[in-house]
Amino acid sequence: MVKQLNVFSENRPGKLEKITGVLANANVNIMAMKISSEDEYGVFQFIVDDPEKGFRAFKLSGITVSLKDVLAVDVANKSGSLHHMLSILRKDDINVEDCYGFVVESEKKAIIVMEVVDSTAAGKILERHGYRLIGSSELYSL
Repeated sequence: MVKQLNVFSENRPGKLEKITGVLANANVNIMAMKISSEDEYGVFQFIVDDPEKGFRAFKLSGITVSLKDVLAVDVANKSGSLHHMLSILRKDDINVEDCYGFVVESEKKAIIVMEVVDSTAAGKILERHGYRLIGSSELYSL
């Protein structure tokens, strides 16, 4: 399992620049990010190379942040791979609450980051079907 930083913030010009500046000043590298916004507020989700350090930097800057356990799954970087993995989870009645991905060019693979209610069960199901979960130390060193 890996840690995702979730930052809750107002949706206004310059806010993302301020948030990424906190990480840059703390020398924390952003590996993947997702922004979900609705009207006046947004949630910024980050996978970074040092989530604990990023968390502390946000706290010291007075920014509302939380750490969330998420699954990171190694998926083939080809058409239909994500669909196949999601079909396996659906057959076992696992609901994916949030999902995004990124490609690791040097490794020629895709990493899918997922939030599910029971990540332990989802991880076991995926491993049973041949998927490889990416651990925190491996992910943060990519």
